[in-house]
Amino acid sequence: MRSFAKVFLVLFIPIFTALALTFYFTHGMMMSNARDELLQEMKHKWIILAQQSKDLNLTTIESHERWGELTRQTSLRITLVDRGGRVLLDSLVPFERIAEMENHKGRLEIKDAIYAGDGFAIRFSSTTDMQMFYFARKLSDDRVLRLAYPATYVESLQQEFTEQMIRAFFCLSLVLLLLALYFARKVSLPVQKLNYIADNIESGRANVHFPRFKDPSMAKIASLIYRIYSSMQNKNLQMERDQQKLEHILNSMDQGVLLLGKENAILHANPWMEKEFGVDFIPGTSLFQTTNDIHLINFFNGILEQATETFRISLHEETFDINVKQVDDQKLLLIRNLTRQIEYEAFKAELTGNISHELKTPLAMIMGYAETLRDTPEIEERTRQRFLDNIYGSSVRLNNLINDIIELHKLESVGGEFTVDGATSLAEVAEQIRAFYGESCDKTLTLDVDPAHVHILQEHLQSVLTNLIDNACKYSEGNSVAASIRRCDEGLMITVDDQGPLIAEVEHERIFERFYTCSQSRNKQYSGTGLGLSIVKHIANLYQGAVRLENNPEGGNRFFVLLQEKRIMAENK
Repeated sequence: MRSFAKVFLVLFIPIFTALALTFYFTHGMMMSNARDELLQEMKHKWIILAQQSKDLNLTTIESHERWGELTRQTSLRITLVDRGGRVLLDSLVPFERIAEMENHKGRLEIKDAIYAGDGFAIRFSSTTDMQMFYFARKLSDDRVLRLAYPATYVESLQQEFTEQMIRAFFCLSLVLLLLALYFARKVSLPVQKLNYIADNIESGRANVHFPRFKDPSMAKIASLIYRIYSSMQNKNLQMERDQQKLEHILNSMDQGVLLLGKENAILHANPWMEKEFGVDFIPGTSLFQTTNDIHLINFFNGILEQATETFRISLHEETFDINVKQVDDQKLLLIRNLTRQIEYEAFKAELTGNISHELKTPLAMIMGYAETLRDTPEIEERTRQRFLDNIYGSSVRLNNLINDIIELHKLESVGGEFTVDGATSLAEVAEQIRAFYGESCDKTLTLDVDPAHVHILQEHLQSVLTNLIDNACKYSEGNSVAASIRRCDEGLMITVDDQGPLIAEVEHERIFERFYTCSQSRNKQYSGTGLGLSIVKHIANLYQGAVRLENNPEGGNRFFVLLQEKRIMAENK
């Protein structure tokens, strides 16, 4: 359809434009000729009236009445003006009001007549209240005789001629339209068929209908297009399958893939890039126009300025492994975040060293005392008993360390993906704590507990309380330990107070790290595993809570633990 319209417009518009211009200029010439004829007629009449004016005194009332009668019969207005522009006679104005008329020297036709001899103008007259034709010529006595004729003659002639021209123009335009439609259809029909084939192929239709052509040449072209189309379909199908495989591979990669073209234009970026850097890598845009972050801009600029293919670079305290491949005028960037791997390696090395160190001490004591007992059969009974007590104490410490490591590993494995099916009674937990520490703790334990039920696992509550209370019982120099379990707006608040000595403020954060113990122990009689407070912090993180250490009013330490209930998660499950 578009080809038909193009052919039609190519045929119709030039001819129609030429026809319209011909009619336009013809109409203008006819109107110009009509005005010229009227001007010639007014000149002839001026000559006649000028001859008659020689025999009359034009400034008398008799002459005025005579010219007024002529005006009524012929619609010709007669005006006599002296060289200064003063009106001496006007056939349309009463004789007694002629003296009141304004000076006519500024009129175009009067001015041209005074200085050039003849003057002609077309304008609206306020006296006659219509469009007028004016012709003025200077008499022999330097006065100017002006004739004015209404433009109605020319206007009526123009209207009649315009109507005839419009009818003729409409008929010719209709004939031209029909001829243009006929020839446009004849010429554009094969083109329309080819265009139909091209549009369907371009739209990606699977089965395109190929119409028949009567013209052998067009039929041969259509057959060639069909063979090419079939071959393209097979290749496109294979390319789509390969593209899907490639997209799946790129989307599944745990590293970034960024392909850059000329002037660092982005050609492709996998989802890892957008997720890692928080930027939309829009294909077609420049790499340095995707973000306003100066650090990220410097990061990519540093990558592109590197001369080596493989290197490491840092961004926001994170380390990335970069591999750059140059392919013609394109650059392929493979980016992998090594931060977690480096942190894991460091953590693994530190954890292995800490565990080895913590296990080595009790094992060495056990082995040393056991070896002494084995090699010294004659040892005194009292010394033997002391060695056995030390072996047992070291075994208990080793067992506690292993149990804490297992519990910490269990908590890390759980993560946040767990639910609380039922509510835990705080009063029941308090009773169990009182019963356990009634005999094993040499300090007075005070418990302040809300009589409520919470959606927190009982074993987690007991672990938090026992680790904090154990810590207070072992290291506090006072005689009492106070614990509190209260509901608050933020969740469940657990506090444990001891009576000192104070833990240095610089150690308030580090005390919750794995295997960390204070530089100066508060009670030399006990040695812990260094995992108890780390377990407390990890449980707090499981419940989206927090832990902190402050000084209490009694000069001791107060441990705060905030836990959020898991009720909503349980209901959603």
